[in-house]
Amino acid sequence: MKSVSKILLVDDEKDIHEIIKAHLEKIEGIEVLSAYTGEAGVAQYRELFEKGERPVMVIMDLNLSGGEDIQTIDLHMKGKDNKMDGVRAAREILAMDPEAAIWGYTAWFGTPWAEKLKDAGTQKVVERTLPFRDFAKMVEKFLKK
Repeated sequence: MKSVSKILLVDDEKDIHEIIKAHLEKIEGIEVLSAYTGEAGVAQYRELFEKGERPVMVIMDLNLSGGEDIQTIDLHMKGKDNKMDGVRAAREILAMDPEAAIWGYTAWFGTPWAEKLKDAGTQKVVERTLPFRDFAKMVEKFLKK
């Protein structure tokens, strides 16, 4: 029986999970796990890591506020709400596992917020305007290294 590699997807949009999952699960031996908040992503990573089942990759969005209005997102971006954004979630994961492979896949590409995600130690930040199919090919290429 072949082993399954886990990818943890952290994004607050259910539709995004379904689309990304549909593309990534075409990669042989990949299982995509979903977390809809930064807190859930960190907790799920910790649980897997402690069981010796470290995900091969974490795909992290920046906006994990659950909101779409700019005021909510602005508070979230500044850390002034009660939810962990992608930067803080990435930092938590990397603090527990400095070897974690984290990629940002976000509509906030090219912003100071995305720069903070890079500065937190993620390996790559990819613009969500890149088609999901092409993103999945990038992930597959990375995993084959």
